[in-house]
Amino acid sequence: MTRIAHIGLDRNEIERRKQLVRDLWAGRPVDHLPVLVNVVDSSPGPSIREQFLDGDKQLAAALRTVELTWKAIPNGDVIPAIRPDVGCSCLATAFGADLYWGDDPNQTCGIKVPPITDLDAIADLPAPPPDAGQLAGGIDRVRRFAEAGEGLIAVSLLDMAGGLNVANDLLGAEMLYLALIDEPRALECLLGKIQELFIATIDRQIQAAGGEDRITTTDFPDYWFPEGRKGHVSDDISANISPAAYRQFSIPYHNMVFAQYGGGGLHNCGPNPCLAPYLEHTPPIRAIDLSYTYSRSDLPKIKDVCRKRAMVYLGEFPSQPDLAVEEYRRVMELMAPDVIVIPALCVTSDADAAGLYRRMRSIAEEYAKRMDWGWRSA
Repeated sequence: MTRIAHIGLDRNEIERRKQLVRDLWAGRPVDHLPVLVNVVDSSPGPSIREQFLDGDKQLAAALRTVELTWKAIPNGDVIPAIRPDVGCSCLATAFGADLYWGDDPNQTCGIKVPPITDLDAIADLPAPPPDAGQLAGGIDRVRRFAEAGEGLIAVSLLDMAGGLNVANDLLGAEMLYLALIDEPRALECLLGKIQELFIATIDRQIQAAGGEDRITTTDFPDYWFPEGRKGHVSDDISANISPAAYRQFSIPYHNMVFAQYGGGGLHNCGPNPCLAPYLEHTPPIRAIDLSYTYSRSDLPKIKDVCRKRAMVYLGEFPSQPDLAVEEYRRVMELMAPDVIVIPALCVTSDADAAGLYRRMRSIAEEYAKRMDWGWRSA
């Protein structure tokens, strides 16, 4: 296994990168916007299934990525972070759901059969403890990853999916979408119990990690969020519901996280029919993290809605060098001076990662010069 001492991490350089993020989130002008280029091993490694089932293999792969990225782009923007991951249905397993694996070893696990078949049973459903199902093993993995990071490498928390996503696992899609319309009280009751478990599990994981200063966010992203804004929620179901439904079934439960851990960010791969309500949380969030593939067509709308209110982390950004540079310039021309977009991409260790970063960094410097700095609200 890669040992952290051999990576050559420098605390001062990590702090410089963190300060860039703090300044950005505070609305202070910076000399360039972050460009998040991670470098992964080009040699075949363990499959997703192997990594989900074997924390040692997952940790070794994660530390290898940290090492390759740090050494390939020594003046980059990526804040070293590792992600303990057991799949996105860990909360559902705490409620008794069983997992299944498909034939593809690089496909994540899912729920075998939704365990709740009667909405009337929700009222008497106990809220599980934060060590039920996969959670005990997942929390232990957070502890082990944080210990391996030795305070230099931040650790994400588990992918807990978010209230409506967990409800989808527990009820199945058909019952969930019917409940949105026909049985809203029963669904709200279930979401309350899910969120109770969600908050308790966040707290347990932060303890396991050694404190908030060692985590990226309260959720799965390995993007480092600044102090006081660690709160993060995931809501991919919002791609399929109306803004009115989002206000009723998402915002109140997300607010519970933001009230405790700060208004950080929200994930939805996309598309984004609920974009405007994303910015109606209390306290307000400062970032949304989206998938380039599923959200790029929403960028013009994002420019209008998020101006001086929120920035965008755009994951799964193209990694082919010429396309990455072309797309980043296109994004800058569209979004500046109104909205910050931070591209996040992965390249393999046999690619010229440093060269790609330099090309994108030049655009990031121009982007920063064009920005109308400052936020509309705190």
